[in-house]
Amino acid sequence: MPREVELRQSNTHVAREIAKLIVSGAWQEGRTLPREIELASQFSVSRTSIRESLSILKAKGLIAARQKAGTHVRERINWNMLDAELLEWTWALRPTEEFARQLTQVRRIVEPEACAICAERGSDADLARIERAYREMDAAGMNSRAYSEPDLRFHRGILTATGNDFLVAFGATVEAALRMSFDLSTLNPGAPRKSLPYHRAILDEIWARNPDGARLAMHRLMDLTERNITLALSRRHGEAIAAADASREHDA
Repeated sequence: MPREVELRQSNTHVAREIAKLIVSGAWQEGRTLPREIELASQFSVSRTSIRESLSILKAKGLIAARQKAGTHVRERINWNMLDAELLEWTWALRPTEEFARQLTQVRRIVEPEACAICAERGSDADLARIERAYREMDAAGMNSRAYSEPDLRFHRGILTATGNDFLVAFGATVEAALRMSFDLSTLNPGAPRKSLPYHRAILDEIWARNPDGARLAMHRLMDLTERNITLALSRRHGEAIAAADASREHDA
């Protein structure tokens, strides 16, 4: 592996570890971070790596530097929660129903309207790419892993077909949200496959150049997604309680 790639991966790893301390609340809003030399010692990397890692976190809005006062954790309202990496880090640490609800709520605001625009303005070539993604989803059968990548292409294809640069950029957020759903789908056997008819309905309405129908079809898929997430998180919560009870019985 080239040295440059190794350094980049190392910087990302350290940034992720520092982000975990912030997102989890271990390092609270307003807290001043340790000095570079202390962080370098804590994470066993060079000060250069620490500086690069902190730059990554600054770009995501997690931290900021004050002159003569060091680097501090910013208030949560300043965090760039549409950043795909930050979404993944937050989900890994705080897989709560509220976080999932907020993320799905954002998707519901954006994706149905993107479907409507796609139906109006998408080229035949754009729609053909979306259909290819759908056919690969269908071919995946009950294999959730094989299903996930074409599902991502399906949703990003719709955003791309709008021709709106801002909606295209939102694709990274949608991808993070979908990966979150895939993580949870393992708790709901067959959940991805059950969503296939909903995707077909979206595709049919887009091909029919029916903006209202495409918008409604996406809303119906979002309804299903919300139900799946709620069910999966409920199961995960139940399993956690059962595991804790079993541990207490074992220790008794």
